[in-house]
Amino acid sequence: MRRNRDRPGWPSPRTGQLTETGCLLPSSATGYSFSAELTGRWEETPSARPHHDPRAAATHHALTAARTVARLYPLTESQAAQAHINTRLGVGADLQDAAVRLLWAKVQLTVTDQDHAAAAALQRRMHDQAMNDQAHRQQQQRVEELHQALSATPTLALAYWLTHHPESSDRDTINALEQLVRKIASYAPDNAWVNVAHLLQTFVEQLNEAQRVNLVEALAQIVTRYDQPNLAGQLRTIATKLSAANGHAPSGPPPEHQALRPPVV
Repeated sequence: MRRNRDRPGWPSPRTGQLTETGCLLPSSATGYSFSAELTGRWEETPSARPHHDPRAAATHHALTAARTVARLYPLTESQAAQAHINTRLGVGADLQDAAVRLLWAKVQLTVTDQDHAAAAALQRRMHDQAMNDQAHRQQQQRVEELHQALSATPTLALAYWLTHHPESSDRDTINALEQLVRKIASYAPDNAWVNVAHLLQTFVEQLNEAQRVNLVEALAQIVTRYDQPNLAGQLRTIATKLSAANGHAPSGPPPEHQALRPPVV
């Protein structure tokens, strides 16, 4: 049987050019876009269901890829953005949802002088804001560290002030700092020994000189019982200096010959 040689087969694939102007590609800054001109070439691939508008499919594919890359760059880096986009579009690709192959594509990015200046100003503001935020965080960290140190050692406030402001070490300033020390101690309820130190300070202020010497000597006896001879010796030295400054002799015999008695509670 003779075959019909005139029966039509697959139609010849269509090919065409891409030429799009006035396209806008978003930059990394919201509200600022690149102007793009797109060129390229496409062709159909054999399929039982050919695409109705292969040129539109190829254009959509190319612009989608270009937008993905462009939004990584600010307007001030248009050349770098263009090179990145063309590197991706310079290799042919088959479209997943259409019987179309993008043979190649290329974009030309442009930015107006006005948009370029606005984007540069925005970058400077964002940089300055980032630096201010970093400086604020560092200052806040220093304040928190100082607060923690003062909570553990309230009298550090006086040393800190005298170190940084030696010209302001008058009596009024010192009195104000002493009030600050008390306030700092009151804001450390979790540190019981800070409160104990504050109570002792209040108690000592009510004693006369002889009573203060006797208190220091009693403390020396207490720390001796806790096997702290060095600290006990320092306390006895303080008691001796206090007594000498006030014209009194230390009460009782020397510590090494004095029987230790428990303090009266």
